[in-house]
Parts: sequence; structure tokens; C-alpha cells
Amino acid sequence: MEESLVLNEGDTKIYRELQQHLDELPIGYPPTRSGIDLKLLTYYFTPEEAKIAARLKYKFPLKSLETLEDIYDNVKDLDITKEKLEISLDNMVKKGSLFFREENGKKYYANDILVLGLYEHKVNKLTKDFLDTFNQYLIEAFAQEFLSTNISQFRIVPVEQSITREHHIPTYDELTKIIEDLEGPICVQNCICRQANDLMDNPCKKTDLRENCIGFGEMAQYYINNGFGREIKKEEALEILRKNQENGLVFEAGNAISPHFICSCCGCCCGVLQFLRLLPNTGELLPSNQFAEVDLELCSGCGTCVERCQVNAIEIKEEKSNINVKKCIGCGNCVVTCPEEALHLVKKDEEFKPPPTPEELYEKILAKKIEIKSQK
Repeated sequence: MEESLVLNEGDTKIYRELQQHLDELPIGYPPTRSGIDLKLLTYYFTPEEAKIAARLKYKFPLKSLETLEDIYDNVKDLDITKEKLEISLDNMVKKGSLFFREENGKKYYANDILVLGLYEHKVNKLTKDFLDTFNQYLIEAFAQEFLSTNISQFRIVPVEQSITREHHIPTYDELTKIIEDLEGPICVQNCICRQANDLMDNPCKKTDLRENCIGFGEMAQYYINNGFGREIKKEEALEILRKNQENGLVFEAGNAISPHFICSCCGCCCGVLQFLRLLPNTGELLPSNQFAEVDLELCSGCGTCVERCQVNAIEIKEEKSNINVKKCIGCGNCVVTCPEEALHLVKKDEEFKPPPTPEELYEKILAKKIEIKSQK
């Protein structure tokens, strides 16, 4: 359903019910006056599929995923056989419209959030019309929803060369340690943000690499099963991340001690960095435990760090680098390329500790969302 659609009254009601259902997720799916929210849903669900999806649970916690039998009990009034229900569910999984896993011969299904979720499932399948629709929805409603709780889905992991022994950083900030401690599959897939920019004739200005994003565990298995990416070993994952580091990309990991992904991002393509770097407090919105500091006696004012910074946190003043601490995200990219070794990372006074798991992160986001709603 890639063409522009005009929904009839019946279909509008169906998609509105799904929109309201998805809006209850930790990162919700708010309505718009223009109806662009409903149009975006048509890229993922037919009206018949939307009826089913409106009855499904969310994927976190993972134990809440429903079996075919569970779902069938909830949709019997839709006059659908169990066989046709399974075909419909599997088709939605194939399109990237539902989260899915298989365990001990049983299939489990669940709804997913838009970002990180449904949008990223469009990797390798983007169209200009879809991107126009998605970007309009982002502007009209979703960007505000994405930031509404001030609890980020992402956190910054510093590039390893910027860290010295004196930092005594926690293991969840050590890139190699994160990979070495992983259990379960690892998947690498193309960066959907760079794919989107390529499609819009605005290719990345920082790197020619495209196979940048790495998923772990359940997320990785989902991508592998659906052909959205390919399975890799820990050694290749580390090598990919090293190349990304050499290209000056920022490591945005899932905001958990055991993250379910690490994206390698740039300010010209990444939707998150593009938006957040326009704000005066980028460093407060992307959690990290470090910020960059400059030794003015060593700094030559060459501007290498300005070019390297992906969030516009550095500028040259009076022939010296000046760092806006509120904007600095502590990624360390400026540190490793300073020819005068005038830059270094400094630990923040208060250490940020992410939730242990993605499940606990989204439970925290949902609890905050409910709290905010209750105060209105």
C-alpha cells in the first residue's frame, strides 16, 4: 500500500482504534489533526490486519508475548479461522509490522513501538512516499511524544581510544566489555537513517559505510529471522565498531546495562542527533558519564574537533576550542583526533547508571508517562 490513500469511514474507524491502542505503549502513537498518523499505519497494516493488531499486547516484557492460541481467543469475534489468523500474523511479521520470536516450536507475537521498532523494520524497503509520510508525522506529533518523559531510549558509549585508565569507567561504558559479555545472537544491518538520506539524494557526509547498526539478543534474532540483517560473531562486531569509530561515528547504545543495540550515528543522518543537536541541552538528553574538556595551553585552534563533533558542541573562540558542556555528549570523538592532544574526557560528578535491561527501561518510561498523564 505504497500509494497515497483516502480512507473510507469504516477503515478510518479501524485505524483510529489501532492508533489509540498503540498510543498506550511506552513510546506512544499520538493522533494528528491532519490524519497523517492513520496514513502511516497503512504502510504497516491492511484494515484486516489493523483489527488484529489492535488486540495484541506490547513486546516488553518479553514474557508478555502471546501465542497464536492466546491471540485467537481474543479475536474470535472477528470471524477469522485460526489458520487464516496465523497467515495474517506471519505476513505482518514479514513486513516488519509486529515483533516476533519462536521458542520450542511455538510462535509468539506482539506490537512494537514506532521508534526504535516499526520504523527501523523498514530497513532495505524504504520509499520516498513512506519517508514523506513518516517525516510529516514526526513533525506533527511523534517528536514531542519521543521526548515527553525525558527518559532516553539511547545512551552514549565513548569511543575506546578516548578512555584512559584514570577514568575508572563502569563496565557498561566499555565498548569491548559490552560485546564480550553478550549472550545470544548478534546481527548487523544497514543504517536506515543513511538509507533514507541516500534515497532523498542527500548522502551521508561523514562516512561511506552503510552496514553500521548492530543488534543483540531477541532484537538480533528478530532481524536475522526476517532477513533484515545478517548474523555475525563477536569478533566481526568489534571490527565493525572499530571502523565506525575511525569514521568519527557516535556510539548510541540502548539505554540499559545490557543494551539490545548499538547504533553508529552522525549528525547529518541520524534522526535523533539531527533533532537533539538543535536543542541547547543535548548532553542532558542523551545520557553519558563524560564530557570533553580542552587544555587551552595546548590547543592550537586548528578546528579539527569542530569538524569531528556531531552535535555542534564545539566552536572556535579567540583562536581556541570552546566546548559547550550542556551540548557535549561525551562521545570522545574529538579527543582521539586532536593533533595537539589538547582534549580529554572528564567524568561527570554524578554517575549515570542505566537500567539493567531493556524491559526495565521501557517499564520506567511507561511509569513516567502514566505519572505525567495523571498530573494533567
